[in-house]
Amino acid sequence: MLVERNRILTETIIRLMRRGSTARLSKIISKVHAADLPAVFLSLSVSNQRKLFQLIHEPEKKGFVISELDEDISLDIIEGLSLEELAGIIENMPSDDSVAFIKMLPQNKADAVLGMMEKTESEEVEGLLRYKDDTAGSIMIPDFIALKENMTAKDVIESLQSKEYLDVEMPFYIYVVDENERLVGVSSLRQLVVVPSSTPLSNFMMKDVISVTTDMDQEEVAKIVARYNILAVPVVDEDEKMVGIVTVDDVIDVFREEATEDILKMAGVGEEFVETKSIVRSTRIRLPWLFASFLGGIVAIFIIGYFEESLKQVSYLALFIPVIMGMGGNIGIQSSTIVVRGIATGRINIRHLWKVVSKELAIGIILGVFYGVLLGTLVQFQYSIDALAISVGIGVISSMTVAALVGSFMPMIFARIHIDPAVATGPFVTSSIDILSVLIYFQVATILLGI
Repeated sequence: MLVERNRILTETIIRLMRRGSTARLSKIISKVHAADLPAVFLSLSVSNQRKLFQLIHEPEKKGFVISELDEDISLDIIEGLSLEELAGIIENMPSDDSVAFIKMLPQNKADAVLGMMEKTESEEVEGLLRYKDDTAGSIMIPDFIALKENMTAKDVIESLQSKEYLDVEMPFYIYVVDENERLVGVSSLRQLVVVPSSTPLSNFMMKDVISVTTDMDQEEVAKIVARYNILAVPVVDEDEKMVGIVTVDDVIDVFREEATEDILKMAGVGEEFVETKSIVRSTRIRLPWLFASFLGGIVAIFIIGYFEESLKQVSYLALFIPVIMGMGGNIGIQSSTIVVRGIATGRINIRHLWKVVSKELAIGIILGVFYGVLLGTLVQFQYSIDALAISVGIGVISSMTVAALVGSFMPMIFARIHIDPAVATGPFVTSSIDILSVLIYFQVATILLGI
């Protein structure tokens, strides 16, 4: 349903743009939800993207579209905008999105735009820019409700109705701070409205507050929000003073970004989403990642060349190289994907190295024996050469066993030494499995066939 709706909207806008029906386009865009527009921009040329963007009159909608699009597309769209227009867009974006937007701009333009923004807005954005990328501080929202613990329920409700908290993005939690602005408790709106109006906040607030620090990695923050099933998590500085919140919508974005990065790394194409990049940029991103596969292939060639005499005497050996390497590569990717996913979701503890590896190794051995016996039987039936059948069977067993070992071991080791384990599931795992599979297969065949 959603896909069909997006398709109809995109086709309608493209058709109207061809006709130059600006009035009808403006009317449609004004009625369309902001969340439906980014998908439309992906189907347009750069010139049409700029034209469509100019037809969006609400600054909030413009800001949302820019924040949802890929960085390269966003930069192309805003290229012709004046500094005043950019400042107007940023001022109407949530502070965390404003920070991401500012970081996209060249430094001189970013400084100029910040100078044109209202003082309170620019100070807020500049404050968030101090934090490192991909940390709780960089994605938090500095607008939150923080009240003193001696206030009564009636006082709290009156405070919520004041102008001070009208623009708070996530008003579902009331955070409680002491006289030094340190976080000491939290209350939900439900708790607030079910207690007598004279009840002090300290009597019904929850004192065991789940919080994160400004320097915590955004992926860890997302895991905490998901684990405790909360709509927002408070962010505190080194003095335990509350400085912001990370909301569930930001957590969803983090999960989406991290999952995309992991998938791209596992596929061996880097960590940037290359679908919207230019041909040159996409090629440059993928080139170094494929170099590991290239080197692995070169090593495999030398290994096969080393056993050239064996191949001359028993040419049948070459027929089974693809299936042996393929089965090993498949189970290697399966094992590494399972482990990387487990580490990312917290289901696998990196301290349980041998437990995880031994499990995958056992699975690799079982699967290897099954397919090794199956392929060895087929070889025996076809060629009636016992040594060849045994060699092929052992080749499959060893290939799949080693692949399961490498596929589970490498991500765990990478995670232990604080390197993203997703990088181990791309060319590194497949290349090492190809090399080891060919080496073991030919070594076993040479011994058993006596060549």
